[in-house]
Amino acid sequence: MKRTVLILCLLLGNLALFAQEDPVIPQRESVVVDNFTAAPEIPLGFYQYARQVVIEGLAYRRIDVIDVEKDGIGRADIVYPSFNFVNRNNGHPFDIDRAVRLMNEYTSSRYYITVYLSRFKNYPVDHTSKDKDGNPVVKTDYTAEIEAEVYLLDAENGETMGPIRWKNYYSGASDPRFAERYAFEEFRSKARNLVTDHFRFKASVIKLGEYNKRGKLQDLFLSCGSDIDVERGDVFWVYSITDIGGITTANRLGKVKARDITGRESCRCTVSNGEAEINKAFLAGETLIAVSDDDTWF
Repeated sequence: MKRTVLILCLLLGNLALFAQEDPVIPQRESVVVDNFTAAPEIPLGFYQYARQVVIEGLAYRRIDVIDVEKDGIGRADIVYPSFNFVNRNNGHPFDIDRAVRLMNEYTSSRYYITVYLSRFKNYPVDHTSKDKDGNPVVKTDYTAEIEAEVYLLDAENGETMGPIRWKNYYSGASDPRFAERYAFEEFRSKARNLVTDHFRFKASVIKLGEYNKRGKLQDLFLSCGSDIDVERGDVFWVYSITDIGGITTANRLGKVKARDITGRESCRCTVSNGEAEINKAFLAGETLIAVSDDDTWF
C-alpha cells in the first residue's frame, strides 16, 4: 500500500533537502510455505526437519512466513504429507493446482514455496594411516549428501520459478547422525540466500549526508529501516530512474552500505563508490532508487 510520508528536516550545514515527498517505502513480504515432498526412499522425518530449517532461514529477516501445517489443523491434505504425493502428480514434485488453491486461501500473501528432496545419501569413508610402529590404522568418518529442488509461485502475476537446485554436502563427521544434521543445517543459509536473490526490495534515496573536506559525498539516507530488518552492512545499488514517453530506464550510479539504522523507515549508508554521480543526480532532482544487492542477507 502506497503511503505518503511527510518529513520535516532542517537545513544544517551541507545536508541536502529531501528530493522526494513520496519516497518508495519497502514492505515485508509474506510467503506461504507448503508441505515438502521427497523421493520415496527418504524418511518422513528427514524432510520435515529440512522444512523446519528452511522456514527458520526464510524468517531470518524481512520475510513473514505462513506455515500451512500450523494453520491446517484438522485438514489431512495439509497436516499429513504423503509419500504418494509425487506419484499422484505423474512424478512431478510441484503441484501447481494445489499451490493455486492454497494461495486463494491466503490472499494477503503473494508468494508460495515448496521443496522436493530428490536425493539423500549417507556413507562411510575409510582413511588408512600408520601408527608409530608402521602398522596400518583405519579411521572411518561419514559423509552426507542431500539434493533438493525449490519451487516458487508468484500469485500476483501467475509466474512460477523452479526447480532451483540445492545440493548440501558434509564430510568428516565421526557419527553418521552428525553428518546428516550438518548437511541439513545448510538449508538455513540456502533459504537466506533465496530471499536475497529472489525477494530484493527497492527504497528511495531520501537525503544526502555529509561531505569530507575535499567535497566528496560520504553518506546518504534511504527510506528503509527496522520495519524490514535492515542491518548494518547491508548493501544496495543506487539507480537513477527516468521515464521518457512511458518507457522507464534505470542508470546504475554507485553502491552504498548501511551504517546506522536511523528509524523504522530510514537508514544511513556509507557511499562505497559512485559518490560524484549520485551527488550530481540527486542535486539535479532526479529520482534515485536503491535496490538491495545479492551479496548480503536480507
